[in-house]
Amino acid sequence: MKSVLLSLMLSQVVAPQPVTPVVEPGAWPPVTTWSDGGKERTVHLDESLVAERDGDEQTGAALRAQGAMVAMTRGRMRLWRVERASVVLTTEPKLLPVYRDDGAKLRVPIGGVLVVPKTGVAPEKVRDAIGKGTVVQHGVVKVPCTPLEVFSLAKSLSETAGVWWVQPDWWLGATPK
Repeated sequence: MKSVLLSLMLSQVVAPQPVTPVVEPGAWPPVTTWSDGGKERTVHLDESLVAERDGDEQTGAALRAQGAMVAMTRGRMRLWRVERASVVLTTEPKLLPVYRDDGAKLRVPIGGVLVVPKTGVAPEKVRDAIGKGTVVQHGVVKVPCTPLEVFSLAKSLSETAGVWWVQPDWWLGATPK
C-alpha cells in the first residue's frame, strides 16, 4: 500500500498535466531552443512546477497562500507544485522556471552560460572574445548573466568564432523512469 501511494506521489512530479502557458512581456519563454555542438536542443516550460533556490520563509509562505506545495527538495533547490507556473513566476521574482527536455529531465536555469571551445582553440581565447567577466574552469568558459538572460545569451554565443558547444548553466533534477 505504501509503495502504491509513493508511486502515485512520484508520478505527480514526473508526469504533469499539460497546461497552456500564460505569456507576459518579459516572461520566461514556454518553449526555447539553443544549439550545442551543432545539435538543436529544445526545452518546454513545466506549468506545474516552479523552483526556489536558497528559499526563505517569506517566499514559502507566499507560495503556500497561493495553494502551492513542496514537490521536491534537493540541496539548495526546492521545487513547488503550482497551478500555473507562468502566472506564479510573474508574481514571485525570486522563483525560477522549471523546464523539461525531450527526455523529461527537469532543468532549472540558475544563471550563466557554459561555453566549450572547438578542439584546438584555447578557452582563454574564447573568454577574451566574449568578455563580460567570463571565467575559465576545467576548459569550460563560464559566462555570467541573470537567469532570465540565459536563453538569449546561449543562442548568441553559439555563433561566436571558436565555440563548439553552448548551454545554459542548469540545475538538473531527476529523470523519470
